[in-house]
Amino acid sequence: MGNLENHFGDDASLDIEDTKQILDFLVKNSAENSTMQSSLMFLKSIDNKDIIAMSQTDFWEKTHRDIPKEIFDLDEVMSKSNCKACHTDIEKGLIENENIKNINSFIF
Repeated sequence: MGNLENHFGDDASLDIEDTKQILDFLVKNSAENSTMQSSLMFLKSIDNKDIIAMSQTDFWEKTHRDIPKEIFDLDEVMSKSNCKACHTDIEKGLIENENIKNINSFIF
């Protein structure tokens, strides 16, 4: 939030009020303030590393190690960053095992 004028090569600048509201939301819902096991595991996995994507953490790698790499190249998935392709409840901030899509539903 501190450098939105250069957000992955784009200018994502916001007015002061919008920036404050989003920052407050991010802090309130951050892994540091969560009681969810997956949030705590991600946080522990990040440690002091400079990581900008969950898919770069040891925890993500460990929990996704049995998924064939080709899955992430499929049109339905597109990349490791498209969590909702498999985690149907991710937009609610959840990653419940019973809501994870079976990878056999993807066509190779």
